[in-house]
Amino acid sequence: MELPKEFFTVQSMLTLTGATGATFAVSNGLQRAFNFNPRWLALAIAIVICVFGVLATGGQPMDYFVGVVNGFLVYCTAAGATTVGAGSESGTLARGRSNSVHARAGRRFFSPWW
Repeated sequence: MELPKEFFTVQSMLTLTGATGATFAVSNGLQRAFNFNPRWLALAIAIVICVFGVLATGGQPMDYFVGVVNGFLVYCTAAGATTVGAGSESGTLARGRSNSVHARAGRRFFSPWW
């Protein structure tokens, strides 16, 4: 079995695993580097990747609808991976808005997206 020479390629990003990995890396990288993470960012990244996949393969008009639905699937998969990786710092899950100093601190790589 030959090992891949690149991390991501256009062909690998047209798979569920590749699109999820790219969405995960880009959205968490932006979150960590710029402390910028609106709720819609990862969804927008996932939809752009999936619609680009339809465009790159010469899809028909109905394929773009499927691409948007696939974008939601990619987003949910990446969000689940981020949530699993984040864990809980205190062992309990906080509900609602928090006014603590920790809530205003810089975001970590695995900070939940919502």
